[in-house]
Amino acid sequence: DIIDKEFLKLHEKMMVISEEAVSSAQQASTIGVETREEILEAERHRIARELHDSVSQQLFAAAMLLSTVETEADDIPEHIQSQVKVTSKIIGDAQSEMRALLLHLRPIKLDGKSLKQGIEQLLDELKTKLPIDITHDIEDVTLTEVVEDHIFRIVQELISNVLRHAQASELDVYLKKTEHFYQLRFVDDGKGFDMLEKKNSGHGLRNIKERISGLGGNVRIVSFPDQGTSVEIRVPLITGG
Repeated sequence: DIIDKEFLKLHEKMMVISEEAVSSAQQASTIGVETREEILEAERHRIARELHDSVSQQLFAAAMLLSTVETEADDIPEHIQSQVKVTSKIIGDAQSEMRALLLHLRPIKLDGKSLKQGIEQLLDELKTKLPIDITHDIEDVTLTEVVEDHIFRIVQELISNVLRHAQASELDVYLKKTEHFYQLRFVDDGKGFDMLEKKNSGHGLRNIKERISGLGGNVRIVSFPDQGTSVEIRVPLITGG
């Protein structure tokens, strides 16, 4: 009964947040571009706080309750034990999704930081959310503001994918300037996916391809089930800076 109540609270909270987000988006569409961006940015902050202060706490409470139940597994009928395990996994997955959402809702601007500083900060945040070994080599490259913004958002998208889907224990991130282009590489040792299955292309990777295509660059994605994923992005020097 307690767990049911926690899930009900969680559902109600998510419904309220969803309705408020739709309302804000509709309101923002009727005003100027700069004011709209300010309103949407403020909403991102507010929704992130709501998710962290209420929904994340409720998920944590539900996880603790189930953990208590699992310690008394010997006194629980076998068919109930299997349901508890499934529910525990669902809550664990929801917590991973929540961590990814909170990272995604963070400010998407560099706020005066260099691209190198911004990427390293995102990687540091990832390490606080996952037990993952990260190797990175980020050059302090000079790009136009537009390209920096695209690269930074792409890194956010890739980190979100690692949080939500990869189940990786190691991640390598590189940003280099070569003779003809800027190169960003993201390589994880996670569960990967079957590239022949269209459903696995996902909105995130499609968004990345669209962003890079708009910059005249290209994206190369290599992934196999249980063998990790490699994403290599190249942006021509003439576009980047």
